Amino acid sequence: MSNPNCLTGSARHLDILPVHNADDVFRRVALVLLAVASAVFAGCASISTQPSLATQVDALVTPLIAANQFSGAIVLSRNGSVIYQRGFGMANHSAGLAFTPDTPSDGGSLAKTFTAAGILWLVEEGRIKLDAPVTQYVSAYPHGQTTVRHLISHSNGLPADYKFFDPYFAKDEVRTNQALLRVVAKQAPAPSFLPGTRYEYSDMGFDVASLVIESVTGQSYETFLKQRFFSRLGMNNTFVRPARLADWIGVRTLGYRWRETAWQPFDVYDLEGYIGGSNLYFSASDLGRWASANAARTALPAAVVAAGAQRNLIDGKPSGITGLSWHCDDSGARCYYTGVLNAFHNLVYWDRARNESVALVINSTMPPWQIITLQRNLVDALAGRPVRLDAPPPFMGFSRATRPGAAGTYVAPGIGVVTIEAGSARLSLRVDCGLKFDIFQVSRDVFYVPGTDYWIAFGGDTQPATLYLRSMFLDATLSRLPDQAQPKACK
Repeated sequence: MSNPNCLTGSARHLDILPVHNADDVFRRVALVLLAVASAVFAGCASISTQPSLATQVDALVTPLIAANQFSGAIVLSRNGSVIYQRGFGMANHSAGLAFTPDTPSDGGSLAKTFTAAGILWLVEEGRIKLDAPVTQYVSAYPHGQTTVRHLISHSNGLPADYKFFDPYFAKDEVRTNQALLRVVAKQAPAPSFLPGTRYEYSDMGFDVASLVIESVTGQSYETFLKQRFFSRLGMNNTFVRPARLADWIGVRTLGYRWRETAWQPFDVYDLEGYIGGSNLYFSASDLGRWASANAARTALPAAVVAAGAQRNLIDGKPSGITGLSWHCDDSGARCYYTGVLNAFHNLVYWDRARNESVALVINSTMPPWQIITLQRNLVDALAGRPVRLDAPPPFMGFSRATRPGAAGTYVAPGIGVVTIEAGSARLSLRVDCGLKFDIFQVSRDVFYVPGTDYWIAFGGDTQPATLYLRSMFLDATLSRLPDQAQPKACK
């Protein structure tokens, strides 16, 4: 550790040394150099002991590469200027295509941030009403009580999984937004719950929202995004993917996972022609431009930013995302969203107070806890804060049969009461008496909670005694309450 008094012995009189002419200036400079030399000779730390940002970031990524867990690209920006960018590993192994910051990659759910922004922009222009029924804009929509707001707040009751549609399409048939909507209208005339009363993660809600955009603008979804966002922000490597992968022009970035001694494909799915909730390709550089513009408040008109800043309310309770589809801290100054599909993982993060942003694109599977650690470390390194290098504690593993054993009530000061419930298909999470969110198991010992963006795991021997909860803004360890100390049930 550096000694703050290291330089005072030789330089304590520098501030009172008179400066009357050039000789005095040279004499003062000489004394400064003498002070520095004396300090170094005395064993003091160098003037700057903080490693450079590039050194820090490379040190975070190098062990992940060595463990065959990471390939992709990172772009870090401050005040609108890129201060770090680098690609790592291969975008396509068989083609020998190296990953660079300009390599397009599947963006997963990051498409939702553009769809939500497009909807709210058209609302600000008076062309869409958020609380108008969807049928006012898309006549084929089957649920008359569903509003546009329900589509982009994950509270619409549409089928929550695209697997629902498998029986209704031929093996080689492209699935478009319109085709999915026809199936819903014919096979599921009623929503799975009263729209606006529950949170249920909904890709298809954003797909239908893109149809609303097309209906009121007369433009294709892709043309609308290009005009409003991509061209204006210089996002030249962003596009809607072809539905048929055989129609891809050029070399495509593939998703991979390491198995034993080699990378194996863990890729996107063919025949996906639905857009709005996913199926946009971005480069890390382009996501960096989107992040940087949001940090600087230039991504959208000010009225749209203000209208979409608050968290969505569902049944009168705040959701985990804003109207513009961002996860934000309590101040609203730091926000982010992630996009995930098989091996692909992406992060867009921005901080308006510091005017900083992070874009991360990955095409290789990483252990889930390492992903959230890497994301947080990139943000901290950019902000000049210490990074976290410790290994996670040992977690309990769960099978489908043993998963219900995680149900219980967990508490920690400052967090509140977290209730884990076991349903017929999966676990759910509720903080105090807020909204209930489904929990998805992503590995043997780690779970993910859409809507809150929580990563959770459990510690204990034969029964969970501890709940570990992490997000970009939260790191908590909660203790399980004994059965006899359970709080009152929520109404």
